[in-house]
Amino acid sequence: MHITRGNRPYRLHESIAILVLLNPDMRPPSKIRAATNARKAKRSNCSEFGRPSLTRRRYEFDHAYRWPESHPLHFSTTGRFEMSIFPAISVIAHLALLPAFLRLRGSETAASRDFSIACALSTIATVLLMAATSLSIPIVAMPGYAAMIAALFAILLGLRRLLASPVPTGVCAMLAFAAAAAGLLVDFGGQDSFGARMIVIAGCGAALLVVIGLPILEGRAKDKPAFRAVAIGLLTVAFTGFVQALGFTPETSASAASPVFDLSLAFLQLSFLPALFVAVILTIENRVIANLRTLLARDPLTGALSRRALIEDGERTIADCLAHHRPAAFLQLDLDYFKQINDHYGHACGDMALAHFVATVSAFLDGRGIFGRIGGEEFGIVLPDHTEEQAAAVAEAICHTVRDTPVGRAHQRIRLTVSIGIAAAAPGDTIMDVMIRADLALYDSKADGRDRCSIARQRHINASARALAAAAAQLRQADASHQDQLRHTA
Repeated sequence: MHITRGNRPYRLHESIAILVLLNPDMRPPSKIRAATNARKAKRSNCSEFGRPSLTRRRYEFDHAYRWPESHPLHFSTTGRFEMSIFPAISVIAHLALLPAFLRLRGSETAASRDFSIACALSTIATVLLMAATSLSIPIVAMPGYAAMIAALFAILLGLRRLLASPVPTGVCAMLAFAAAAAGLLVDFGGQDSFGARMIVIAGCGAALLVVIGLPILEGRAKDKPAFRAVAIGLLTVAFTGFVQALGFTPETSASAASPVFDLSLAFLQLSFLPALFVAVILTIENRVIANLRTLLARDPLTGALSRRALIEDGERTIADCLAHHRPAAFLQLDLDYFKQINDHYGHACGDMALAHFVATVSAFLDGRGIFGRIGGEEFGIVLPDHTEEQAAAVAEAICHTVRDTPVGRAHQRIRLTVSIGIAAAAPGDTIMDVMIRADLALYDSKADGRDRCSIARQRHINASARALAAAAAQLRQADASHQDQLRHTA
């Protein structure tokens, strides 16, 4: 071996000295080459300042922080602790829905209390099960499942009250425990079996039907007992699939490669209970709104439609009849001598007379028309598909029925009579035009001696006709006062 410097070779003793300096351990040439290659590889992964290069740092970052491929719902931040953020999102959703249930407890819906308890119990159960899975504390799994079963029982109780179902409380308890037993204790051949996956998929389908159908079809449950039974049955199937889904781990769910199963499992584990509680809240709020609309549309004393509801419904009915070339008529009714009843028997007896009159006329009509209270002792009836002659026949029958149905107890009976004005709707009429003509006809009935009906003459409703109708109403009030004075004078 010759070592040169420039053009002059080193002498032997100089060459030996250089080799000793370069290889003080007297390593063989093969080890020297291996060490040299290692230093070159290290320099290639380092920058000029001796730090790891950007390429090397990116490679280490990707492999240290990338998500495990076995289960996409889990992540790792340090490589030593893994948990899922989705149960935490489910807990947050439960906590957000709990104040809504507490607010609804002030409503008249008795089911709000049961769903409030169910929401609180399911929140506790989700936290305990998440701790058992993510923090490796299996001892809290049993209290978590117990709290979940109690939440399922509370949900069944709330649904029973919400739908007014006659299912006993014991049956609800049996259904809750049966669903839990089917999900926890029954062996379907392992979590990878076809039976277990079918239970999860069937539970997801039943859960979707309940969540979507409950707010939409809740109003029909009162008249259809079969709907209430189907709703409770579907909820039981959904609970079975839900409890079965809670037992799936990331490894077992990853081994069952099926998109339908994966979606069903994710929905049951993460979204079923929050979605169910949202559907229940919407159902309760729809019922509260419907009750408020009923209170606004009904007269609180008699139960008949209010003036506003009578005019709105009558306007739509008359417009529909005229648009399809069908007849329609309006009856305006006024109780005779009602002021004398109030003054002689008291206002409580007058209120009872009004309620009795409404009940009598409503029973007679039996849904044939739209019956409402205009104000005081005046009422109105919209009769679709009735000609003037047919409406007059109905008015005569009402007069006869009211006359033959006195109000009061056996020792104190008050005979009621009613005067009626009849007006048929003409093309181009509004509800107010027909009401004005019926009011003028009512004044004719009052002038002819009461306890009778009169048909309005066809006339154009202008400003003078409206003023005449207002004057007629004032004359009826004055006439009632005059009759009262004559009664006291006699």
